[in-house]
Amino acid sequence: MDIISHTLSGVAVGTVMAAFTKRRGWNQLAVILMGGLGGALPDLDAISLWSKFDGTIGYWLGLPPGKEIYFGKYWYSHHAAMHSLFAAFLFPIIAMLLAKGFRYFKGLPLGVWLKKNFWRCTAFSLGYLIHLLEDMPTPHSVWGGVNLFFPSSGYVGGWGKIWWWNNYDLVLIIASVIIVNLAVLILSSRVKRDVRKVPLVCFGLGLILFLIQIFTRDFDFNYQNHQVDYAKYEEKSKELQREILGERLFHFMEEVDNSIPLNF
Repeated sequence: MDIISHTLSGVAVGTVMAAFTKRRGWNQLAVILMGGLGGALPDLDAISLWSKFDGTIGYWLGLPPGKEIYFGKYWYSHHAAMHSLFAAFLFPIIAMLLAKGFRYFKGLPLGVWLKKNFWRCTAFSLGYLIHLLEDMPTPHSVWGGVNLFFPSSGYVGGWGKIWWWNNYDLVLIIASVIIVNLAVLILSSRVKRDVRKVPLVCFGLGLILFLIQIFTRDFDFNYQNHQVDYAKYEEKSKELQREILGERLFHFMEEVDNSIPLNF
């Protein structure tokens, strides 16, 4: 899936975690943003496609050409170590260690930091994990899924149930979960009621609908290595979206898609 969908999925996870934190307001916003960061961060490994990568990072570190890295099976390639359970939990641990170092002279014990930031770390890790899960139904391509259990060399996924992007129906499901959960969080701060289960139930229903949409597409997008009919597959993805959403909603989503300078 694309970076926008992944980030929004992380935000949706964050809205659920934010409902469980006792501190409201800005702290809830921080939890939501950490979920979004977790949802986006795995695709940092795509930096090897940056036009200036070979002359900067690649040159400094003596790495192979960026495209070779991106489509390869190096541990730092796309869908490799950054797309693993190891990375999902490594980053919060690094954050804890850094926080302990920065706050050492303030006398803040690591346990206290953990207690204060538990829901932020949880939102980040779960947002990160949902990114990995969303990449599994995409085509096999050159990777064959994601290196979920790094440092193991095995890859999981590559099922070809959905195309890389143009999954507007999935984006709308994610956006709906976010909107409903944000509304619940705002209202709960005014009525002072315990509504922690509502965002969780909303997310669960959204997840069920999300999975139904993925596994009921009447087309196999799978391919191995590099797809020579790439444009045909992409057009088929849009054709399916037109059937699912109807002409009016499809054209609206397509206009939104075309207005954003990223794959959507």
